[in-house]
Amino acid sequence: MIPAVEKAFRQVKALKIQGAEAVAREMVRALAEEMKAVEAGSREDFLRRMKKTAVVLTSARPTEPALRHAMRFMLFQARKNPSQDAGELKKAVAREAKAFEKTALENKAKIALFGSRLVPHGASVLVHCHSSTIVRVLKKAADDGKRIRVYCTETRPRYQGRVTARELGDYGIKTTLVVDSAANYVLSRMKDTDVVLVGADAITATGDLVNKVGTSLIAAAANEHGIPLYSCTATHKYDPLTLYGVPELIEMRPREEIIDRGMRGFGKVDVLNPAFDVTPARHVAAYVTEIGVLPPQALATAVWKEYGLDKEELF
Repeated sequence: MIPAVEKAFRQVKALKIQGAEAVAREMVRALAEEMKAVEAGSREDFLRRMKKTAVVLTSARPTEPALRHAMRFMLFQARKNPSQDAGELKKAVAREAKAFEKTALENKAKIALFGSRLVPHGASVLVHCHSSTIVRVLKKAADDGKRIRVYCTETRPRYQGRVTARELGDYGIKTTLVVDSAANYVLSRMKDTDVVLVGADAITATGDLVNKVGTSLIAAAANEHGIPLYSCTATHKYDPLTLYGVPELIEMRPREEIIDRGMRGFGKVDVLNPAFDVTPARHVAAYVTEIGVLPPQALATAVWKEYGLDKEELF
């Protein structure tokens, strides 16, 4: 890979670039840059190299269907291009990369519109981790004149929730930062007209939500207190491979995120550091997507009806 693409790969793997959609956009740009630099002698050689690069880039984040979908989409667009000239294919890939980013931004705007309608005036909102889509939803609600208070979990060990809190606070939204373990405390004081908003890293064929670790505990607590939890996400987070029995991988992060070198006395202590967990569909009120607000049980059917997916396109 060229240096710029290697840098992007390392940044994604190290979580310096976060958020499933941000990761997908960055890797699509990286793929286009890599293919621009490739010296391919034929159409077949170009496509072979493109698939190899896509597989490598996908490996940066194993639990990111949005990234896999982005790579599949780019490969599909290249394969259906009839040109036999590698130079023309390079230009086509570059055009598709720009179109992909444009569409992603348009989808965010649609989700923000649908999601803001689910946030009542005067509501308290609990959010977990950082999602640029969730931030857009809450900013849209504020722009619509809704007075809201947002509680952001810190989201340890990488503290992505602090990013959310800072962005919302800077926008003038009343925001409170809480430790992750205080989520149930906050929920116990919320009303049934309040909401929990989270993003999504993956959605399975049965409507289960794969998201930042800790989401399942918050969802269970919200369900206990009668507070609806909505996942605001584009439909490309749906992983069609789960329809064929392929399990969703849960990425394990390094122990250094929990125990750094300055902490002594932990040499014999094992560390379990999953990046994600699975929230059962019964704890998700709905998925807020670019094609509408969908109950978990209807999402897979709606996605296939809207876009269609060929099993042969899945890698």
